[in-house]
Amino acid sequence: MASKLTSRFVGQRRRLPFFLVAAASVSLALQLQSGYAQNAREQVTLGVTGDETVGGKLTTTGAITGPIPDKGGQVVNVKTFGAVGDGVTNDTAAFIAALKSVSDGGGTCLVPEGTYLISASGISAGGHRPSVLSGVHLTGAGRGASILKVAGMPTDHFLPCEGDNWSVENLTFDMRDYTPSASLSAITCRGNNWRVANCAVIKSGRWGIAAFGGSNWSIEGNRITRTVPGARPPTGAILVTASAGVWSSHGRVIDNVCEGVGITFTGSDGIIARNQVGRSGSGSGIFVQGSPSTHSPTITGNVCSGGSSGFDAAQGGRWWSVNGFEIWAPDSVICNNAAHDNDGGGFAVGGQSSIVIGNKAYNNGRGRPGYAGFNARINPARGTSASHSIFIGNSSYDQDYGYKEQGSGLSDIKQIGNDYNRNRRGPAKSFSAGGQMPISPEMKSKLKALADDGDVPDSARHVVREYLSR
Repeated sequence: MASKLTSRFVGQRRRLPFFLVAAASVSLALQLQSGYAQNAREQVTLGVTGDETVGGKLTTTGAITGPIPDKGGQVVNVKTFGAVGDGVTNDTAAFIAALKSVSDGGGTCLVPEGTYLISASGISAGGHRPSVLSGVHLTGAGRGASILKVAGMPTDHFLPCEGDNWSVENLTFDMRDYTPSASLSAITCRGNNWRVANCAVIKSGRWGIAAFGGSNWSIEGNRITRTVPGARPPTGAILVTASAGVWSSHGRVIDNVCEGVGITFTGSDGIIARNQVGRSGSGSGIFVQGSPSTHSPTITGNVCSGGSSGFDAAQGGRWWSVNGFEIWAPDSVICNNAAHDNDGGGFAVGGQSSIVIGNKAYNNGRGRPGYAGFNARINPARGTSASHSIFIGNSSYDQDYGYKEQGSGLSDIKQIGNDYNRNRRGPAKSFSAGGQMPISPEMKSKLKALADDGDVPDSARHVVREYLSR
């Protein structure tokens, strides 16, 4: 049975709460559908229906649907301001005017079904100023119904948004495979308590959704595809980074499907949950930065598969192999995820005092020999490592190794109840001694919460309970 904090969310596939509760407990962070990645091999082979398709391969259940609740303020329609939506007429000015009309005091700007051609300079109020401001809600008729199409090579962020309590929902952004020289994004997000939901960014040559700083925001239920391989500067589906040196806090990246691009996250106390990343080609499927910018994230219920590898001419001809997950943040909780069929390893963990529990890794390391399902990492230059972490109740098979430690310098890594057998070369490589020091009270509290949470695989919960009873 799920804990009291999670039971009301288990099985729900509708909209999660708009805001985050500050300093969420581990149980609250795990308010996810039970068993999402427990049968990962079956779950990641998904059907293709209508606009749920991403790159012809991936889809997900539980998209955010239904009417948008009343957000207060006036309601306007872009067609009232001259938008045509025929895919030929340039509708940029109409969008700018409609959004400006609700910028003072807030309101909702409706985008009816149609294809709206938008200039390469994007929907900007002029001088790179955002058009979606505090209290403004840009809402389409549905993903695949209301389409905003860029007219040419982008020269600025396509839809800049900034302020508090704003939202962008139910729209498709067609970026037409353009790859500008700058790291531009389709949707740029700044501020607090905002939401980008149920949108699609297709044929993205750069970033799909980029969040800069802010707190208590949510990127949920979106689909992002890239069809141009190896674009430089670096690209991805979702980028979470700093704004003027201030990092994000309590942000959610949940229920997104990313095809050909991955997720890069930086910030404190974030939740990265139930995302599917397929065929990431320019970085790990889910990459979480380390300290001092990032700490205490919860990464749970995600699936990363099919990450590719190759020689990167833009980076001096270096070889790169894509991992499923790469987590450098200290105090991470990495729970009930699956990584499979990636050219690199399954899970690379380099954050101190992390809990890695109930995950699956299989058939990774396709690109080069020597890869493992789970890798404990160290970066002496940055002072980060997986020391004092605990790996518990994980499963790893059909790679060269089940578990591997990177070089020397790692200490006190506990291994409890993991299945590292059924790998080609052996269960473990560079498996250091240690793990004798008692766990911290904070880690013990987290483990107790995980042991009682129904979203953690039963086998892993059993191992945790046995360990805590010693």
